Amino acid sequence: MTNAVATDADAGNLVAIDVKALFLQYHRQLHRFVLRYVRNPEDAEDVVQTTFLEALRCSERFSGLSKPSTWLFGIALNLARNHVRRITSSLCDAIDEAELEQIIDQHCIDPMIVIESRQIAGKIHDILGRIDPGMRATFEAVLDGGTTYEEAARQLNIPIGTVRSRVSRVRAAVREECR
Repeated sequence: MTNAVATDADAGNLVAIDVKALFLQYHRQLHRFVLRYVRNPEDAEDVVQTTFLEALRCSERFSGLSKPSTWLFGIALNLARNHVRRITSSLCDAIDEAELEQIIDQHCIDPMIVIESRQIAGKIHDILGRIDPGMRATFEAVLDGGTTYEEAARQLNIPIGTVRSRVSRVRAAVREECR
């Protein structure tokens, strides 16, 4: 990354933007900021990298009317919102009428319930992919394996309180994600 110089069109002043310095100073804060929107560390890092690329590309448009950090966080916010919109729209899979009729005929249930169930299952799958492997193994042993907390504690060689805590945290994450 390099320094970029922009002019303030209103005042005719030169405003220097050091994107490298912005990166060094704000990368960590920007990542935490973006993570609150996208909720996935890898996606957040992608958005942050794109933010700095966009800042470098558009540095000549920086007018100096705000602090460079405010400008940078504004770019990040717009990119994070766009990312969330893209991800959210892809969650709603398009189902054609023939498939809906087949669902209705076979199961005699509301097709919207089936669609919602698919979306929830996808979210849960994503959550389980992001959590700690030990926590995921505990959760899967209890829910997928159909074992009791006591049996899971014995199988995994951990205290029963740890099993309860891990299962509770995963359930809370699922509830939060599915609101």
